[in-house]
Order: sequence, then structure tokens, then C-alpha cells
Amino acid sequence: LYIMCYLHSVVQERRKFGPIGWNVPYEFNQSDLSACVQFLQNHTSEMDVKKLKSPTWATVTYMISSIQYGGRITDGFDE
Repeated sequence: LYIMCYLHSVVQERRKFGPIGWNVPYEFNQSDLSACVQFLQNHTSEMDVKKLKSPTWATVTYMISSIQYGGRITDGFDE
């Protein structure tokens, strides 16, 4: 959860630098963070049901970087 909040703050700070930070001004907001936190809660509760010892990091990484935050990115240089 801490890393998730840190990632969100870095993305938010990067917006302040205009074209140096992002080629296209993206509107990342609190709902992006809330959606990621909800995903993490659902994933960890699913781990308990399936009796997994650790989260599937490939799934977590893909959902957060490619779907939740990366889904808004339209410029290839911003990826």
C-alpha cells in the first residue's frame, strides 16, 4: 500500500513539469489511487480464499502499471 501511494505521488508530481514530465497532460487523480487500492484489497482477499502464500506479482504489476495507470497513456514516449 505504501508503494502504491508513493507511485501515485510521483505520477502527480510529474504533472507539474509540463512537457518535461509528460508529453501529453494526463489527468491522474484520487480515483486512480482508489481503484488500485481496491484491486489490492480484492487480490489479497482472493489469496486468502485460494490459500496462496504470496501475491502473484505478475498480476499485480500488470494490473497497476498497464491497466490502472497505463490505460490512460496514449503517447508511446510516456510509457
